Amino acid sequence: MYDLKVKFALGVLVGVLLPPVVLAVVTLAGWLDMSATRPPGLIEELVGSTLSDRSVARRAPKTKNPLPETPALLRAGLEHYRRDCLVCHGAPGVPQGEIGRGLNPPAPDLWSPDTQEASDGELFWVVAHGLRMTGMPGWLPSRSEREIWEMVAFVRHLPKLTAEERGALAP
Repeated sequence: MYDLKVKFALGVLVGVLLPPVVLAVVTLAGWLDMSATRPPGLIEELVGSTLSDRSVARRAPKTKNPLPETPALLRAGLEHYRRDCLVCHGAPGVPQGEIGRGLNPPAPDLWSPDTQEASDGELFWVVAHGLRMTGMPGWLPSRSEREIWEMVAFVRHLPKLTAEERGALAP
C-alpha cells in the first residue's frame, strides 16, 4: 500500500513539474526559432491563432458599425486603407507591398471569407488595438474611433470593390 502511494505521488510530481521544467529549458536554451522568415509550426500556429481569436472575441464590442454606409464613408475608408493597410494586406487585384511580403505570420486577405465572418466589433477591436507578435499595429493611439469605424466599413466593402476603387488603391 505504501509503495502504491509513493508511486502515485511521484507520478503526480513528475507530471506536474516536468512540463514546466522542459518548457523553461527549451525557452532559455533558445531552441525555438523565432525568426520571421521561418513559418510557424503547427503548435505555434494553433496556440497563437486560438489565443488571438479568443482574446478578440472576449474584448470586442458587441455592436454593429454605428456609421451608415454612404459613398462619403467608403471614400474616407478607402483613404485610410490606402494609407495605413494596403502595404501589408493588399486588396483584391492590388498586391501588398514589400513590408507585407515579409510579415510572418502573413497579413490576412481582408476580403477573404474568414475575415468577413468576423463581427463589426471584432474588426473594430483588431484595428483599434492591433495583435501582438503579428505586425498588426493598434491604430487607436493615432486615429479617432470614427476613423477606425470608417476603416471597418471599407474592409466590409473590399469584396465588392469597383474598378475605380481598385485604381485608387493601385500604387
